[in-house]
Amino acid sequence: MKTSIAQQAITDFWRSASIVTSACAGAAGWSVEIHDAQAASSPSVLLYVWDSASGWTWLCSVPRKAFAAVSEKASRERPAMVEAIRGKLGNVISRAADRVAPDLEDSTSWEQVLGAMLAAYAGTTQAYKLANGLQGGGHFIVSYYRESGEQHGMLRPFTLPADTRGRDVLPVEHLLQAVKSVQSMDRERHPEWFSS
Repeated sequence: MKTSIAQQAITDFWRSASIVTSACAGAAGWSVEIHDAQAASSPSVLLYVWDSASGWTWLCSVPRKAFAAVSEKASRERPAMVEAIRGKLGNVISRAADRVAPDLEDSTSWEQVLGAMLAAYAGTTQAYKLANGLQGGGHFIVSYYRESGEQHGMLRPFTLPADTRGRDVLPVEHLLQAVKSVQSMDRERHPEWFSS
């Protein structure tokens, strides 16, 4: 993937994005680090990742305007660029989930790259379109289906509606229930997505 694609998404994303890096802390909820308190207080789209191989979860909050700018731009990209965005997102997820060193070509932290790629990826998905571009906020969730030990997998996006303020984070247990529900449905409808 050309550095310019990721770099442009990161530049657009970080103009007003607030990243909340998170690790699953069990039933107690999220462990949170806020990078931009002002942006964190604005109505947002909440982006989540769940990695099937490790159970790793991650969350970031993106102000609606920044999310709309990045995702809308990505929605108009050529198919080769869409594939590059998807490939980069999968790579960042597997590296972060496996606690492998970030890509040396990235000039910013893996958290910044992951947030930017999630926002860009959202715009390339049917889930985004069905949720009206998440214009009113919402929860954009990506399950990364892969086998343990494998670096590559399949991105599975879905959305959930948000509260009226657009700032209420899903409790970890609710996120995991939603992920497991979608995964169960996917196993029934698309058994080819899963190795036996």
